[in-house]
Amino acid sequence: MSSWDLYDDKFNNTGIVINDTDEIPDGKYHYSINTWILNSKKQLLLIRNTLNYNIHYPGFWNSINGNVLSGESPTDTCIRAIAAKIGIKISNFDIKKIDTKLRVPYHYIYETYIVNKDIDLNDICFVDNTAVQAKWIDLKELYNMIENGEIAWVLIPRIEEYVIPLMKETNWFN
Repeated sequence: MSSWDLYDDKFNNTGIVINDTDEIPDGKYHYSINTWILNSKKQLLLIRNTLNYNIHYPGFWNSINGNVLSGESPTDTCIRAIAAKIGIKISNFDIKKIDTKLRVPYHYIYETYIVNKDIDLNDICFVDNTAVQAKWIDLKELYNMIENGEIAWVLIPRIEEYVIPLMKETNWFN
């Protein structure tokens, strides 16, 4: 069981800590992160979730995401989630925050991050056993995967808002 800090709608820590199985009170929120990894070839790294039906979107291709644990910062969570999901170490310098949104009905604050990093697929190790495959895809394959229903549906608006514009940019990898 994990603990989460709760925040108000202005993103201020309230000092309240709950277990991840507790109901979040109205007007309070916990942080969740979504991290997209892009390489210097303008390719997106996706991971395929295991068919374990105890996790969200089993069998679908996904980004790296996680809940911010009590005492953690969202960037700490990015570093922890990437290491836990694919066994790759990154630093704060690799991470760029691109958006923060309040998701009122779901009681969470959603932060989106981009990591610009060239990763050899042979270096990936699925540490926490929630993913079983990783691949780099270009923009054409991303569109095909969306069309074919291979990507977790909840991610598609985020891909359209954040990832596709970055993949189309000419000077974005720094």
